[in-house]
Amino acid sequence: MSNKRERILSAAEVLIASKGFHGMSMQQVAKHANVATGTIYRYFADKETMLRSAHVERLSEVAIAIVAGVDASKPCYDQFSKLWRNTLHYLRANPDSLCYRVQYEASPLFNREEEQQIDERYFKTVLEFFECGRAQGVFRDIPAQLLGFIALENLMLLTQKCTKGCIELDDELYQQLLDASWNAILKR
Repeated sequence: MSNKRERILSAAEVLIASKGFHGMSMQQVAKHANVATGTIYRYFADKETMLRSAHVERLSEVAIAIVAGVDASKPCYDQFSKLWRNTLHYLRANPDSLCYRVQYEASPLFNREEEQQIDERYFKTVLEFFECGRAQGVFRDIPAQLLGFIALENLMLLTQKCTKGCIELDDELYQQLLDASWNAILKR
């Protein structure tokens, strides 16, 4: 990926996270990315294309980060722990990514069918993990996507609260939260 293109996408992400969709202009993106406004149009046809590209590419990065180091030969809890901790670390290290996603999903650009295709493409490994645990009788008998939501999506709100200083957590509390997420999806 071009360095300028990446700077443009990063600038859009930061600005939308802080100003929202309607508060961000292409001129602001250009200034924040340290490029001429016309340069943006060399990479993206319009604002919508740029924002959709940022969304898809960030979700791809998130998916790669979440499954990094997950070993399917390890026990289910070990795999889950790695997925959970990877998700937590990514979100804590990339708070603008979280804010951007929330803004994007609340925007007119959000399309449920497209989002489902993106989830199936990028989060296939994660969904397969939850589906496998469900099929083996380890996890509750609910769809894999909902198991993932219960187990991992709550980390978005948690990290948002931590980033804003509303909640302070230490390693012991993180372990308790991980175990609570695990217990929430276990079949009883």
